[in-house]
Amino acid sequence: MKARTLFAAGLLLMGAVTAHAQSVSIEKPSCIPTEDNGLVRATAAASAGQTVRLYFRWKEHEDFYWVTMEAEPGGRFWATPPKPEKRNEQVEMYAAIVKPDDKEPNGKIVARSAPEVVKVTHDCAPQLGVKERGVAENLTVGETSPKQEGKRVMAFLCDGVVTRVNFEGVRRADGVCRACVIAWWLRKPIAVAPALLGTGIIVTDEPEPSQSRP
Repeated sequence: MKARTLFAAGLLLMGAVTAHAQSVSIEKPSCIPTEDNGLVRATAAASAGQTVRLYFRWKEHEDFYWVTMEAEPGGRFWATPPKPEKRNEQVEMYAAIVKPDDKEPNGKIVARSAPEVVKVTHDCAPQLGVKERGVAENLTVGETSPKQEGKRVMAFLCDGVVTRVNFEGVRRADGVCRACVIAWWLRKPIAVAPALLGTGIIVTDEPEPSQSRP
């Protein structure tokens, strides 16, 4: 009887240690800037091979997206979500520890923080250093639903979104945002050097069609 009691106590202790080992908490930022990158920090006790993600979305609008959080010493992590559009006034978010799983291509969440809602304001001014800006300009955004594939990140700007990971864990270039950038460049007037044409001429994206002859 005593041995069984000790064994049960041991299991409870192991469970408590495991639960503690998989804990994660988010540090709610005071705000996120409109049309600019915010900075979100978290503390997590993740095991080897696990990653920490920041899940985010326009508050109460469809499914979450995620970005991988960058690791720092002491179990500290940070991430820069994409830039919110003007219509996006609140971002809902939580942090999660994710481990590889054969049955779930995008990994399995083993621990998650409490959700937080952060206001998006015009006067918010988070301090992003060179490292944070570098990450913000080369974001990989993950999806949690098949219907997110082939669409822009809802209520967030394309600026900085370079790569996407779909619901099945397939990584690809963000063709939607890239197409918008290409279309923008095609619409821009192009200045042609005078040395090439003899005079200074501005050539538009669509040359004027030649007039029909009688």
